[in-house]
Amino acid sequence: MNEIEQNVSVQPGVSSPIPHFRIRNRKKVEIKKVEKPVPSWRGHGGRHPTASSVEFDRQLDKISIWLEDWNHTQRCQILEALLRRSNHTQFQFLHTALQPALHRDFLYTAQTQFPSVEFKPVSTHASRQVQQKLILHRQDNFYRMKSAHFQDDDQVIDQVREKTSIKFPAIPNMTSIQHSNSLPVQPSELSLDLRSVSPSHLPKISANNHNSATRKSAAANKWKNRKKHKLLCIENPEALYKAAPSLSLQSAQTPLTCRSQKSTSVCSSRIPDTSRIYSRTSQTSEGSVSIEDLPEEGQSLIHWYTNDWSDVRRNEFLHKFVLKLDPRQHYFISTFLSVRQQRDFIALLPEKIALKILRYLSPLQILHCTEVCKAWNIIANSNSLWRYKCKFIDIKVPITSHPNWKHIYRDNMYLAINWKNGTCRVSELKGHTAEVESIVFNETMLASGSQDRTIKLWDIKSGNLLQTLKGHDKGVWCLNFFTKNLLISGSHDGTIKVWNIKTGACLRTLLAHDGPVWAMVRYGNVLVSVSQDRIAKVWDISRCLVYHTLIGHNAAIFAVDMNEDGTLIITGSADRSIRLWELASGKCIKVIWASQTTSIMAVSYSKGFIACSYGETICLYRVETGRLVRLYEEHHKRVETLRLHITDPEKVVGSIISAGKDGLVKKTSIQTFQGNFGAVKCIQFDDLRIASGADEKIRILDFNIGPPSLNSET
Repeated sequence: MNEIEQNVSVQPGVSSPIPHFRIRNRKKVEIKKVEKPVPSWRGHGGRHPTASSVEFDRQLDKISIWLEDWNHTQRCQILEALLRRSNHTQFQFLHTALQPALHRDFLYTAQTQFPSVEFKPVSTHASRQVQQKLILHRQDNFYRMKSAHFQDDDQVIDQVREKTSIKFPAIPNMTSIQHSNSLPVQPSELSLDLRSVSPSHLPKISANNHNSATRKSAAANKWKNRKKHKLLCIENPEALYKAAPSLSLQSAQTPLTCRSQKSTSVCSSRIPDTSRIYSRTSQTSEGSVSIEDLPEEGQSLIHWYTNDWSDVRRNEFLHKFVLKLDPRQHYFISTFLSVRQQRDFIALLPEKIALKILRYLSPLQILHCTEVCKAWNIIANSNSLWRYKCKFIDIKVPITSHPNWKHIYRDNMYLAINWKNGTCRVSELKGHTAEVESIVFNETMLASGSQDRTIKLWDIKSGNLLQTLKGHDKGVWCLNFFTKNLLISGSHDGTIKVWNIKTGACLRTLLAHDGPVWAMVRYGNVLVSVSQDRIAKVWDISRCLVYHTLIGHNAAIFAVDMNEDGTLIITGSADRSIRLWELASGKCIKVIWASQTTSIMAVSYSKGFIACSYGETICLYRVETGRLVRLYEEHHKRVETLRLHITDPEKVVGSIISAGKDGLVKKTSIQTFQGNFGAVKCIQFDDLRIASGADEKIRILDFNIGPPSLNSET
């Protein structure tokens, strides 16, 4: 027979020996299944014991004894104090270890074991999404336990509180108590102990009134009182006074004894404590539970946990502590941690700090934040946050007096997308009886000049005709807004007129040139006009005086433009040259021979570059060197007008809007906006829209229209 000898080794400083088993006869030993030992409080993590570890073992022994004496309320109170003093390491361990505690099977078993506590599954974002999908697909036709959505610690504490029902007996009477054989009970057979019942509960019978009416009234009052005192099941003690206002608290706490011949029942009732599961009135800097509210042993445990133990020992203690708790405390820890995992730090922080954090997010990430919850939606839609984001973009949409910066950022983004994709809303204005030769517009109004010798003013948003100006003897070839209420026009009759937009009256008529006025440009009070008479004139339009007369071209001048600061004048002529003039002196400082065959029909300046057109060709020149940068040949017929807009001079990035007799409007020869029928004679554009004139109608391409997905018209 095998002999197994137990060798006990006692180590210094250890209160109990650690057994080791040694086998003498190895050949004939039989393998026996050794039962798994019960988890012990002691343990040194595989290391030799030290004075510190021995002291830790003694502390665990004490806690094991204290734990047996603590009730559910005290355990939850101490657990909350421990959890509030734990860090992420302990949270991660407890969340992993107690994850099965929230399983529905566990909750059902715990509910049958402890019916006084209501065990509900914890509602999460994933579970709510699953339920919504089931409802959407009509698959939610089976029973599901109701979940609890915990948002703060108070809700967790209310959930784990033990709930007891209180039953108050009805006051018996002689008519209601009968034998099983329906025989009446004699008054002598009934004994009722009403020492604990307040006298106010008994029916009041006047001694001086013995008539039948009085007796009937007393009986009716007695019946009403009995109806008030029937069996009640009350979970909230405050509802007791609403259900039975005539009962006092003292009488309700006193048991009522009912004795009869065949049965005796003792019904005792007790009002539970209306305070919370434990006191939460005292607040400390470490948590919402005051150490003074804990038992003396619990205070020692909190002191060890906070000041003496490292993270390793905390985890070891929690691992063994959890094994000694019952399902009620397991449920409390799980629900308490679920609230901690979903802590809304943005909503809890001061608004300034929360906005400072959101500033580091991209606009797309901020939009995702608005979908988290209502609190995040309010913070992420803050006007100051989106105003900060608007500082880093080039705003091209109009800004109102009380702007919504989020909408401005959104509209500006959609505007750039619409320009890139060519998405726009097209509207047509009809009213002229001859070809439209010139177009100009501002924020609210569009003016058009035609060969029918009229100028029409339109509402640029609605397209309604506002006014028609008449006074020129021939067609109107160029227009320019001087102020909000003043309009300047140049005509084929050689005159320049100044109009009052409100009244429609002509204020000034300038006999400017000996031939038709083909084009004009204005910067401030300076107006430059060019004509068939081969000269360009510089006007002080506020005083209707001529500054300079620019002479140098050998043929008619068809196009003119100025730089951004108004110091340089650019003219294009039928002599196939582009000339640059200095405004201050009126001298020609540079000549660029752009065309070899035909006239220069249009010129446009932007940030050190000049775009010009001759025939079907568009050329881009650098002003500083006078060299050709790019050449575009996309139109099939003569280009009548163009506009240049440079965004990055170093990389030569920008756009050219051009239109010609082929009826096409093109942007930088990449995008083509079709739909104009006939030759396009004039074009005007800004950051929001393009307006062009062809035949007798005007077409407006508006790019400030919001999301491209909502617009089908291009």
